[in-house]
Amino acid sequence: MNSKEMFALFLRIVGMLGIIFIVRHALEQSPSFAVPAFTIVKWVIGVLIGLYFIRGASVLVSFAYPEKLGK
Repeated sequence: MNSKEMFALFLRIVGMLGIIFIVRHALEQSPSFAVPAFTIVKWVIGVLIGLYFIRGASVLVSFAYPEKLGK
């Protein structure tokens, strides 16, 4: 496993942990009518970022490990 694959795996693990954290936090909240809309928007954005990381974050990986290093 090379460093690029390890970085992608790390991002996937971070994505999974992020989604688990957000879902646990959402379930610990009081009834849904007491949750402000801003909090729900933050949860949705967090889940979308987590899903992007789980899918491999190809743009981030290609930025960190470009194909051509200065050529």
